Amino acid sequence: MNDAEIKALLERRISRRRAKDLLVALIKVPSPQTELLEEEPRLKAFITSAIEPRLRTMGFSDIRYDPVGNLIATYGAGASGKSLMLIGNAMNQPAATMPNPYDGDVVDGAAYGLPGECVMGKGASEQKANLAAMLHAMETVIASEIPINGQLIFTCCVSGETGKHDAIKSVVEGAAVRADPRPHRRVRHVKGSPCHSSRPWDGVNAITGATEAIRLLLDKVKVDKTHPQLGRQSLTVNHIRSFPESTHTVQERCEFTLDRRRSRERIRTTPSPRSSASPRRSSGSRIRLAARPMASRCGSGRTCIRRW
Repeated sequence: MNDAEIKALLERRISRRRAKDLLVALIKVPSPQTELLEEEPRLKAFITSAIEPRLRTMGFSDIRYDPVGNLIATYGAGASGKSLMLIGNAMNQPAATMPNPYDGDVVDGAAYGLPGECVMGKGASEQKANLAAMLHAMETVIASEIPINGQLIFTCCVSGETGKHDAIKSVVEGAAVRADPRPHRRVRHVKGSPCHSSRPWDGVNAITGATEAIRLLLDKVKVDKTHPQLGRQSLTVNHIRSFPESTHTVQERCEFTLDRRRSRERIRTTPSPRSSASPRRSSGSRIRLAARPMASRCGSGRTCIRRW
């Protein structure tokens, strides 16, 4: 079966109404973030009552849970050596002042400047729309009887809003679940040399180095592709932190997190004209830092950037 035949087969079964109905059903099962974080019982109840039964109905039989309550399901022959893992999350922001947060009301989108219908409810635009899309995609592929020679892995984690990595770490490291790498988040570290902030010339400020690295990165990396369904590519610095966490200290280390979203076209990079080394690529992607900062001591006391 070639790609065109598979596409035609899937398009006959993909249903906007089915995706909407799934989203409404998921919204009606509360799974809020509380002070218990990932230990909130309603998160596990959401997974066992709203996710697992649908997986079994569509044909998943290999379903298990890790010690923290994450669901792990696999499907396919597992003979090709290739795998794809879809990761969903149960946790949503608490209802707060939202009216009818768990009713799943369907309204006219015109009031919000949007065409067609809108589904209202807590988590609709956070985790549950993603889960509905994943569930419908998987049930469509399985119902179409398209041979899956590799392995399809679906996980629904108890995380979602806390910013912690404990849940997915439990899946990847604790339960040893692996798939072909398609990373979209990378943490980069900049190393400096600490000293007292009253004598900054005695050290190398990692914050200054990180600032320069971010500037070079955003200047060199091209994210100019769009996809009619997947939207625009993006590359965002969404977290930065420095160490040690003490006052009056020029920082020894700084880390920042890159969040990248790709369409079907890969993110392209423009090699730095000052770099003579081969491009450094992260696993499964063409994205790289145009300059990887390595702090060194300059006579002027400034942070120097060594380009790789």
